[in-house]
Amino acid sequence: MSKPVEIEEKEILDKMTQLREEIKRLKEQRYALIDDARRLRQQRRMLIERARQLRDEIKRLREERKKLVEQVRSLRQQRREILEKLRSVVNEIEEQKRVAAEYRPLARKSINAIRRRIEELEWRQQTSVLTPEEEKEIIDEIVRLEALLQKAMEARKYLQELTEKRAELYGLRLQIRSIGQEIRSVSEKISKLDERIGALRSQLDEISPQIDNITKQLEDLSAKIEALREEINRKVQELRELSERLKELRLGQEKEKALQIYEEKKRRIEEKLKKGEPLTLEELRLLYATSPDELEEESE
Repeated sequence: MSKPVEIEEKEILDKMTQLREEIKRLKEQRYALIDDARRLRQQRRMLIERARQLRDEIKRLREERKKLVEQVRSLRQQRREILEKLRSVVNEIEEQKRVAAEYRPLARKSINAIRRRIEELEWRQQTSVLTPEEEKEIIDEIVRLEALLQKAMEARKYLQELTEKRAELYGLRLQIRSIGQEIRSVSEKISKLDERIGALRSQLDEISPQIDNITKQLEDLSAKIEALREEINRKVQELRELSERLKELRLGQEKEKALQIYEEKKRRIEEKLKKGEPLTLEELRLLYATSPDELEEESE
């Protein structure tokens, strides 16, 4: 084996060892990056899920807020209608109060007393002997008292209606106060929902950049992983080429060794031939062959 071949074989083996170490190191780097990417993907999935939950919760709260706003709008409409009715009742009461001033003296008269007086006069008319003048006076008095009774009853009824209107006015004011309290209560709920929605929106605004940042990191990692894969493939290909070169080199060494053996055998046969010693068929074949490859071809 010649010295240059030994040096080349050693250089190839050293280079192959170096390449295997580099491939191992690159693969370890690639596996580490893949683990980092897997961890980041898991983290991003968690953030995306959290963002989805936040969006769903914000959507639900907005729907709830929308219903409360509709409720406030409905309550305000009710309050406007009741206020309109209240103004109408106030106007009616003011009008009735002016008329009631006229009816109040009549309302104070005793209806029962008037009725008893009418009954007394009717009884006297029916049971007593009266002159025409006395009977006329009694009839006129009965007519006057009946008219007075009618007016007193109307006055009582009118004042009763006025009392009922005042009660209605009080009831309307209570309704307005109740609706106002309900509007304030619902408005407070809306304010709390706005605060909650704002807090969730802030959380979502914090998560979105995190997702974008992780996505960018994953893109960078993917590029590095791909670059390492390509570098590994290049070194593996270089290792294959060195392996092929080593095989060729070793095959050349074997052929060189075979040629040396062939030339040595041929020299011995030639010496036998010079001495006149008989040769075997195999020795004759070897003597007249031009190379060890020719012997192999004949054997095949």
